[in-house]
Amino acid sequence: MGEVQMIPTDSSDLIQLSHSMHADVDHVKGIEDHVPSERWRVRQDVRMPTPAPRERAAAAIRADILKGTFGPGDFLPGQRELARRCGVAFNTVAEALKLLEAEGLVEVIPYKGSRVLQPASTIAVRWRTTGRVLPVGVDALGAGTGLKVERRHATEEIARALGGQVEMNVVVRQSVLEHDGAPWALRHLHFPAFVVDDARVLTSPEPVDEMQVLAEHGFGETGHISHWSAREAVAEEAQLLRSGGSPVHVIRRISFSEDRPVCCELMTIRADRVLISRSGGSVPSSFKSL
Repeated sequence: MGEVQMIPTDSSDLIQLSHSMHADVDHVKGIEDHVPSERWRVRQDVRMPTPAPRERAAAAIRADILKGTFGPGDFLPGQRELARRCGVAFNTVAEALKLLEAEGLVEVIPYKGSRVLQPASTIAVRWRTTGRVLPVGVDALGAGTGLKVERRHATEEIARALGGQVEMNVVVRQSVLEHDGAPWALRHLHFPAFVVDDARVLTSPEPVDEMQVLAEHGFGETGHISHWSAREAVAEEAQLLRSGGSPVHVIRRISFSEDRPVCCELMTIRADRVLISRSGGSVPSSFKSL
């Protein structure tokens, strides 16, 4: 029989090793205690940063909706049953359902329950040579909905795009773009102070053709540059897009007038709903809608 070699160690090392072994055993036991039928329950024994209980419950319910456990038109189990499955309080489930309703996943009907909604339809858009993203068959975006106009201090990204300093003053015009009654993109137009000082109508909460306003005040576009990136949606974007936190495409377009940046446009687009395409040269008409 081979010889077993013992490595000397002090008492503190033994205590630390004992704690580590017990921790491993407890961790394995905790995993075994969670059988597959309890797939919604959120473990509480792991010490790590966790989302708020309502967000954890919303994530569990959302996951079952997205994988088809509950289809469009189905009613979810009652709130008490959802609370039991998610391992949270009854009131917490009510808050979670409000989050899912804001995302457009469910409809909460008083005295009836929560019904799963039909997913938003896919929309085909084209990234034009002008650097703009427009739905197929559309020549202009239009005003959108929920127009909001604010004076802000520019972020580093916007300040760099406009050739200024961080926290420079800008006017931001924000709107939500919809198709078939559901959002597909957020549009933010950022204008530097020297532009707004001349074109004050850009501070109006009323819809205007911003590019036409620029041209009428001597800031007509003479060039542009666009960049395309992707990332996770932040909470406010997910709420406005009713996207459930799915990733987004971000297209940044900078408009120049005589070599001066006069507008930075950000288009934040739902990646789960939008098919973006580009084309060039002679393309048969039958392929243009693909």
